[in-house]
Amino acid sequence: MWSYVAERRSNNHVFREQVIETVDAPVRHLLAVDGQPPTSGQIKEENDRHQRLLNDASRRQAIRKQQDDEDKKMEELFRVIPGAFVFEDQGKEGQSERIAFHPNPGFKPKTYEQRILHTLDGTVLIDLQDKRIARVSGSLGTRVEFGYGLIGHVKQGGSMEIARVHLSPGVWKTSAEKIDIDGRFVMLKAINKHQEESRTGFEPVAPGTTFAQALNVVEKK
Repeated sequence: MWSYVAERRSNNHVFREQVIETVDAPVRHLLAVDGQPPTSGQIKEENDRHQRLLNDASRRQAIRKQQDDEDKKMEELFRVIPGAFVFEDQGKEGQSERIAFHPNPGFKPKTYEQRILHTLDGTVLIDLQDKRIARVSGSLGTRVEFGYGLIGHVKQGGSMEIARVHLSPGVWKTSAEKIDIDGRFVMLKAINKHQEESRTGFEPVAPGTTFAQALNVVEKK
């Protein structure tokens, strides 16, 4: 588990937070909004949210499960990259190898996420020492339809960029992600995933740290 500073863009604002991962839900402590200290109202809103989570173990577990599921999906997507694309070596870039990728016609996606991933054209940086993906970026070359468009679709031109940082032997964490995808799913539900977040200052957290213990740390600062 790790502690880090996250800066995310949401609803035309920039939020800077201290994040501490725990055995259940992470503690997210607001540091600044648009470069300014949080207001008294924002501080009260955060304190109320922390207290609700502190008193609701099932909610904390649900948040942790959601995060674990998202991390698992991301790892699964990274694992299928070698078979999902054809590659073109473009030479070294620093301590990495730069490789262009394009959809592999022979790849058979098994999930909606893999369907979307498979339409990407872009580049990937491979860390030469660890043989791990350090950065991947691409754009959707075609429109993606589910059920011939009756179930839903994702528009052409969406983009994604994910960077990862090496923290310890065999451990890599996402340090930045930017995703812009638009479309529509069944029952007129819009797909508008516009996400941008960077993470810096990674520090290890003691094994077994609970939500209450992490909350106590940020409250003392």
